Amino acid sequence: MSYSKNKGLEIKGVTVEYPGGQCALGHIDLCLPEHSIYTVIGPSGCGKSTLLRSIAGLICSYTGDILFNGLSLREQGTALIGLVPQNYGLLPWKTVQSNIRMAMKISDSGRQTKQQQEQQIINWLAAMGIAELAQRYPLSLSGGQQQRVALARAFAILPEIMLLDEPFSALDAITREEIQTLFLENWISHPTTALFVTHDVEEAILLGEKIVIMSSNKEESPVIMDNPVFHITHEDKRDSDEFFQQSKRIRKVMQEKW
Repeated sequence: MSYSKNKGLEIKGVTVEYPGGQCALGHIDLCLPEHSIYTVIGPSGCGKSTLLRSIAGLICSYTGDILFNGLSLREQGTALIGLVPQNYGLLPWKTVQSNIRMAMKISDSGRQTKQQQEQQIINWLAAMGIAELAQRYPLSLSGGQQQRVALARAFAILPEIMLLDEPFSALDAITREEIQTLFLENWISHPTTALFVTHDVEEAILLGEKIVIMSSNKEESPVIMDNPVFHITHEDKRDSDEFFQQSKRIRKVMQEKW
């Protein structure tokens, strides 16, 4: 795979091994243009979370390189990354507002005044429909409410890269659909380069400009599929013929690769 000098996230020949030498993530080549959103699906154990953790800097012992806008992410401070983990990652002893405030203080590096930060918190809680929960603690919230807080926090820090690790998997079907829509609306309003891991084929089709299908064989390169469904109006996607055809194409690849 060749790499251009265009802006975006480039994953170049990245592999990760466990301490005992077992492969955790096979040879990955992937290029996300800036402000694009790709979804990633794959069987359990194929390395999806390992890939996100490597990009986020939580795993540093990988071979290969990860670049953003031409600069290696091994060098601290080259990109601001927002990570939304499956378990929400909220601090239970801090209020909703304080959870977001802490993330902004850590990531801001003087870009905004304290007053601007506070206004950002108010704006993002309102955007997620949870302004009234600002002084509540995470453990008093439902799963869907906690997920909205986690998304508000991720967007509020104005990340250049957003990484989401099966963030909606624990939600019921109705809540999941609501938050999928909420996430996509806010991403369209405030685009960032996003990699969204999911185990759900429908979610991958609804949210990804392209869909990365990882194999159970870690030595095989992922299959990267264009997704014509992405540009259909969100409320019309599930009922479209393109959605049905895309689902068939993905499931065929899954049968071959999983």
